[in-house]
Parts: sequence; structure tokens; C-alpha cells
Amino acid sequence: SGAWVVALPSLKGANMPGGSEGAEDPPAEDDEVIIEEIETNTAGADEGVAASSAEATTAQDKSAQEVEDGDGGDEQRPDSSQDKEMLRIEKEKENMSAVEKLERSLLWKAEGNDFFKKNEIFKAVDAYYHAILYCRDLMQNPQYYPNLKHTPENRKLAQDLCESVFTNLALCQTKYAGTLPADHAEKTKVLEEAIKSASEALKINAKNVKALYRRALARSSFAKMAKNAEAQALLGEAKGDLLAAIAEDAQNRDARAELKSVQERLKTLKREEIAGERRNFSFGSSLSALATKEEDLLGDGSVRKRISVQGDSGRWLNEDWLAPDAVIKCVVHAKCTMLSYGGDEGQDVKHSAPPVTISFILGDSDMHEGFHVAVKSMTISQVASFTFSPQRLKADGGLARLLPDAQGKTSIWEVTLVKYVTWTDVHRNGEQLQKIQDEGYGKFPEPLSEVFLHWRVFGPDGGLIHSSRYTVSVGGEGAGGLKHVEDDDKEAPCYVLGENTWEPLTLLCKSLRQGGVGELRMRRLPPLPKQEEGGDSNADVSAKLSMMMNKTKGIEELRHCTVRAELERVVQPLAGPEDPRWEGISVLVQERFRAEQLADRGEDAAALVRLRRVVRWAPQVSGTDAAVAANENAAARASIGWLLASRAAPILDLGNVTSDVLAAARRELAEAEEHCTWLEEHRPELPGTRLLRAKILVAQDDDFAGAHHHLCEAQRVAPDDKRVQRELRRVKIELRKEEERQSRAKVLEIRDSLKRARAESAADAREEVVLSLLRQLDQTKVSWETVMETYIGVELKSCQEVGEEAKRLCIQILGRFKDESKEQRPMWET
Repeated sequence: SGAWVVALPSLKGANMPGGSEGAEDPPAEDDEVIIEEIETNTAGADEGVAASSAEATTAQDKSAQEVEDGDGGDEQRPDSSQDKEMLRIEKEKENMSAVEKLERSLLWKAEGNDFFKKNEIFKAVDAYYHAILYCRDLMQNPQYYPNLKHTPENRKLAQDLCESVFTNLALCQTKYAGTLPADHAEKTKVLEEAIKSASEALKINAKNVKALYRRALARSSFAKMAKNAEAQALLGEAKGDLLAAIAEDAQNRDARAELKSVQERLKTLKREEIAGERRNFSFGSSLSALATKEEDLLGDGSVRKRISVQGDSGRWLNEDWLAPDAVIKCVVHAKCTMLSYGGDEGQDVKHSAPPVTISFILGDSDMHEGFHVAVKSMTISQVASFTFSPQRLKADGGLARLLPDAQGKTSIWEVTLVKYVTWTDVHRNGEQLQKIQDEGYGKFPEPLSEVFLHWRVFGPDGGLIHSSRYTVSVGGEGAGGLKHVEDDDKEAPCYVLGENTWEPLTLLCKSLRQGGVGELRMRRLPPLPKQEEGGDSNADVSAKLSMMMNKTKGIEELRHCTVRAELERVVQPLAGPEDPRWEGISVLVQERFRAEQLADRGEDAAALVRLRRVVRWAPQVSGTDAAVAANENAAARASIGWLLASRAAPILDLGNVTSDVLAAARRELAEAEEHCTWLEEHRPELPGTRLLRAKILVAQDDDFAGAHHHLCEAQRVAPDDKRVQRELRRVKIELRKEEERQSRAKVLEIRDSLKRARAESAADAREEVVLSLLRQLDQTKVSWETVMETYIGVELKSCQEVGEEAKRLCIQILGRFKDESKEQRPMWET
């Protein structure tokens, strides 16, 4: 996408990703334009560069004039020169290391910055393209591209470098666009490239505020040259970019000012649109009432429409909703009936299946493309007949499977557009859509709050799948004669937020207060929650029954379902001993006991939250309960350290984790060390203190011998502690492995020394050297596996020829190997 229409000295048309942002006008003379930099320790890294826009504008005018005069135009730089330059670079890179590529790229970037300071915009752009060419391949994952011979650190530096260069490239493109008049043929192309450049930077870092702001400026500038509908779409996208930029940098005055301008322009365009619709309403409505002819929606006959019943004639579709990363997504509800299928016109086989009511996200690939085209052409309440070619019904997702199968043939459907609903896309990827009907009142529930809420799960067809109000009764059809009945008087289940709360409910509770109502639509819903120990057994049976009934309907997974939650009551978590609800030391004991239960179930994060509360609260307890609180504090610290060290140890042993993950593991191990140091100072007699020190020794240095010493002491104090016993068994296994490795290495060394002594030593010194090596071998503990792997027995037989003493030692050692092998391999002599 590098066919940037601005005249580039050598790389115009290079096969590179597109660029960055565009501006409506050149910067004012008193503004300062900052070229974005990245931090690096590599030689050739550049520092921040600034250039006044008054000088930049002069250079742009001069460059623009050169283009208009023919200097540096397309005729002056044929594509062959660009191809040759790219081929030269690729050829040069074949003999360069990853570090050399990065250094070369940094030098080109520095040169681009220098050109920008001198207001030589085209040369700056050329240098930036060179910088990208030299390092773009290093952005690949080293794990899957070993031939590039680069490290994760090289990759991270290349990503930062490309992000910075694309942002700088966007600035250059924006400045050039600002010098062109509105009717200039190149202006739209340059702005398109500016948008692409900013988008490339955002692919690397979606939170790059400069790239978001500059892409918004480019879209806003582009909108001035577009018609009303396209201008609204561009401004809507610009608005989304500016909101994202402000979310990252709330103090960004430029973004806030531009957002205000974009919103005003959107209002103006909307008023103009409504005024035009009113002028054409009467004639358009009359004409559409008479329209009974078939309409070819895509121009290739693959989706044909014939209106049966007119809708409300109102416009409802906003093209912004179709963007994959849009904040607002649209869910359409439609009733679909397959009338017939087969033959060229889809009329061979009549179909009598009942209509299917279905909801889907507009643009979702899980639904047939033909239905997206169909509903976008309709108005609310409109009924129309659609003829779909097989290529428009290719989706194979869970949504598409809810519709009748057209057998890969042309088919005719009757579609009614029932309604549309807009949702907030939580992650901008269509996975989780949220709608809050009523936020409620009071405070938002904090982690560990008790939340009392009723909830329901609806399928994509609007049917009820499960309800917290369900009770199980006898007399239903199928599923063992059981059936579900909703009990409106049933009390709302109580959940502890962050511990036993179903994931969709946890997500909704973050946006609801007491009395609030909200909905969450998920592409793939987690399995319905099961009963927790001590919980409502009827709820567990009800959830299982719901899943059984769904399977009888052909629903194996909960996909494209909606969860509706009604938060009836919130009980905020206990704040500590100063809380009026504090009931004494028993609260502290129960808190740690609950944490240990969570840890045993593998829920480390939830356990750590409660354990840290114990450590925070225990010092606040005084009086007769202080001693018990001190014990709980020490036990909680030991558990925290153990959990953190256990999580960090396997990460530190891996060699293919990212720097962020590695840094997090080191922080956790450092916190575990702090708790261990405290315990060794205040409670050294606790088994947990020894256990924690042993775990840290293994995690930090693989010191299994030191860990073994501490674990033996812990076992002496607490012989029945299962955690100590498990860790001791594991450490002993590792020690045996280490001893075996050392033994094998020593045997190999002795074997090779014996070979050299027999072959190279003088006759009078040979026997003395061999005897010395044999005595070392005789003192070495060797497993039968090592004997077989090293072939030491073969060498011992050869050494018997050295002399009588050597022969005696060889026979003695072989006999020991044989005797010891009987324990390791009892069938050896059979």
C-alpha cells in the first residue's frame, strides 16, 4: 500500500504498509511540530527532534511546486528504480544480523529526522521508508521465524521503531496534504495514505495517542471533500479516534478541541441530511409503495429482493457500526423463513419449516453474508422476499446453523426486520457487548462484595435458556421427566464478587449498582455455573437440566447468548477491625480459612486477596486477641509467599516468555522474599517459614540442596504437613537427577582420560595414571543407566591389560557395578 502519490526520491510505490495521519491545514507559524522518538540503547539511536512549522510550510510549498512543475513527478521516477532499490536492500539484508538491521534502521530514522528539521519533507519520507524496510521483518515472532535469528528484545525494539517511524511518516504526509488545495487530485490519495500510516502504528500499539489524533485529523480533513453520508462516516470514525486518545490522555487539549469541532460538524451534517429527507419524503414514499419489481442488491444476481410489506420508511443504518473496532455495535432481530430451494431460481423444493427468529451482530462472520446484505437494505417492520445464491450462504458458525440448510443451492427466503438494538462493544472485537438499562444507585460493588442478583440467559433466537429463578419439578417431557418452572418469589442467589461469581455476572456487576439492570451479549458464553461447596444444590441440578434440554434442541454450546442481570442488593466487603460489622478475632480466622480453601482449589488470585487482607488487619487487633492475630498474620504471610513463589518459579525456568511476564514473575518473587525475611526474623520456628525459604531457593537458583536442608527441618517440626511432604518428595527427585547428571559427567571424563592414558602415556607412567583414574572411578557412585550409556565397561576391560593391579581394580569395579545393578535391574542375571 505504499503507492504514496507524493513524489518520493526512490521508494514511491514500494510494497510497504501504509502511513499515518493527515492534518486539515499546515500548523500555525507559532506551533512546534515534534517528531516522535523511541528510547533505545542501540548505537545510532536518535534524540527528540523539533522543527517550527513556519519553516516546514515553506519547504512544503517549495516541494509542492516542484511536483506541479514536473520536478520529481511520476515521469521522473519510474517503478523500475523503486524495485531496484528494494531488491538492493533485500539483498543487503541477507548478510546482516538482526542488530545490524536495527542499527541501519535507526540511522535511516535519524537521517529522516534531520531532513525534517531542514524542512526537506520528501527526503525525510524516503529515509523513513528505508528505516521500515530494514527492520519490518524483525517484528515477527522469533519463535516462529528462527531463520531471522533475532531475539524477543530485537523484536520489541523493531516494533517500537516501526511504531515511531510510521507516526513520523504520518506527520510528513499530513503536512504535505495541508499544502494542497481542496480540489487537487492528489489530496485525497495523500490523506488515505496518512490514515493507513496511522493505522499501521496503531496495529503495533493501539493506545498511541499521537497516531490516534493524527488519524482523526486525516479523516476530518477527508470529510470536508466527501458527500454527506461519507462525511458523516469519516467524522464518526474521527470521533472514535479522538475519544480513544482522550481516554489515554485526558489532558490532551488538541484532541479535546478537535473532538468538539468534529461533533459540531456531525450535528450540522445530520441536520442537512434530515432536511433533504423531508424534501424527498412524499415523493419517495409514494414511489416505494408502487415498487414491486425485483431488485438486484449487489449487481451480480446473488442477492435479489422483492418487497412484500412496506416498513416505516425510516433510515436506521449507521455505517460506523460495521467497523470491526467500532465502540458501538448493532444487533438486528429478524424473522426468517425459507420458502423453497433448488434450481436456478430456488423454487424446485418447497420448504415448510416454521420461521426462525434470530438476532445477530451486523457484520458478524458467524451469520451468512446474504442476510447482512438483506437487512441493510430493509426498513423496520418491512417484509421482503430474498433469493440467495449459494455463495452468499457460506457461513458455518453457530448462528448460521440455527437457520434451515439450503443444501448448497439457490434458495428463497421471507425476511422480516423486527428491530435493531445498539450495544457497547467492551473490547471492540465483537466478543462482549454490553447494555446498561439502569445503572442503579449507591456505590459500585467492590471485590469480595456479596451481591444478590437474579439473572437469565437468552439464546440468539430470544428463547430463555436458563434462569436463576428456575426450580426443578417433575412432569416435564424428556430429560428424565423433569422440567423447569420460574418461581417469581424465589430469593436472589448470593455471590461473592471475584470468587464464586460466574464470569458474565462479574463483568456486569462492574457496571451496576444496587437496583441496577444490565445485559451482556457474548459470542461464546462460559458453561453455566455449578454448585459450590455448601451452595444451593437445586441450582446445580437446574443448571445441568438446562444444558440437557439445550442439547435436545441441538445446542451444544452457549454461543451468541445474552445474559440479563438484576442486581437486587449489594453488601460491601468488611473494611477491617474498624468496621462496625467486625465480630472479633473469628472474622480473621475465617478469612484465612476461606483463603486456604481457595488456594487448594487453584484459585490463587482470589486467595491472595483474602490473605493480604489478613496481613493488613492483623496488626490492628489488640487486647486478648492480639496473640491469635499474630499467628494468623504469620500463617497468612507464609501462604502469600508460597503462592507467589509457586507462580513465579515455572515462569523463571522458561526461556521463551515476554519481558513483561518475566518482570511480573520477578516482582512476585521479590514480594515472596519480603514475606520470608519477615518470617525468619519474627517466626523462624514455623514450618511455613522453612517451606517458603526452600521454595525461594529453588525458584531463584535451583538450589535443591539448600531447599532439601530447610524441608528436612520443616518435616522434623511438622511431620504431618502434606505441603512439606509433597515439596520434599519433589526436591529429592530433583537432587537425584542432579547427582545422576554429575555422576555421568564424571564417568565420561574418567573414560576419556583412560583412553588417552592408554594411547599416549609412556609405558612406565601409563600404569600409574590408569591406576589413579580407576581409584577415582571406584569411589564414584554410578547408576546402571550411566554404565550402559557411557560404555565404561568396555573401557574397563581394555584397561585390564595395563597390569595386575589395574586388572584387579577393573574386576572389582565391574563386580560392584554388577552387584549394584541387581537392585536397580533385578532381572539383569536371568
